[in-house]
Amino acid sequence: MNCTEFHQDVCECIDKRLSAQRTGDLLEHTKRCPHCKYEYDSLQAVKHVVHTKLQYKSVPADLYYSIVKATSGGADHVWFKKLFGFTFNPVIAFVIVLFFAVGIYSLFIPSSSMPDDANIISQSLKNYQAVIGGSIKPAMVDKEENVRNYLEKGVSFSVNVPKMPGCSWCGAVLSNFKGTKLAHVVYGLGGEKVIYIYQANLTDAMEGKTIGLPSDVKDELIRTNWYTKEYPDSTIIILWKYQNTLCAAVSKMNKDELMALLTEKDWK
Repeated sequence: MNCTEFHQDVCECIDKRLSAQRTGDLLEHTKRCPHCKYEYDSLQAVKHVVHTKLQYKSVPADLYYSIVKATSGGADHVWFKKLFGFTFNPVIAFVIVLFFAVGIYSLFIPSSSMPDDANIISQSLKNYQAVIGGSIKPAMVDKEENVRNYLEKGVSFSVNVPKMPGCSWCGAVLSNFKGTKLAHVVYGLGGEKVIYIYQANLTDAMEGKTIGLPSDVKDELIRTNWYTKEYPDSTIIILWKYQNTLCAAVSKMNKDELMALLTEKDWK
């Protein structure tokens, strides 16, 4: 195999589209040609970066091959060969630009992903199930106003304890996640009806240093002050801003019924 053949097949090799024999020939060539070895190693590194930083989307085979043909074909770059002593594959120009673009993006644009254990929505759903299952029990059960007073002594934000008509009991839980203080309110409405409300400092929630939200949820909260999502098992979560607090209510009630309860006049 010579360098021209290598340039024609290297992308196919990186994508594992060559036969075992052809792949072996290409790799054998990289042992003899330092320029082609550098090109091969660069492509491998860029592919790894792209796969770890960007979401993969498949394309039709005919489109893939037309792109490869367009980028790898054509006349040699004579000026580059004169300057550096070898022909430069246009594919490398693309992947190097992409490599630096991804690197710069990683440096200046923070990742939008949020670890599941720090995601407020995930925490709220898991806590709701823990309340239902009995592994999270209220530290105190009392009137709504007393629950609010108890919780506000342990946190640095306003605690929201809406009036709940028909509420048979109201409970309070304080917790700490990696230094971030949280308040939790639980309502029993008779039978198996339970409403759980997760509460955190609004700034902590929006900045996302220890706890946080997906970007689309934050955008909706900024735009409307509310976010709702219903799940196939009839669980619903409603997030809203209350003074300097982010609240997340979880229940299996009807959405409109739950919303009406959450917007009742708060205790002052």
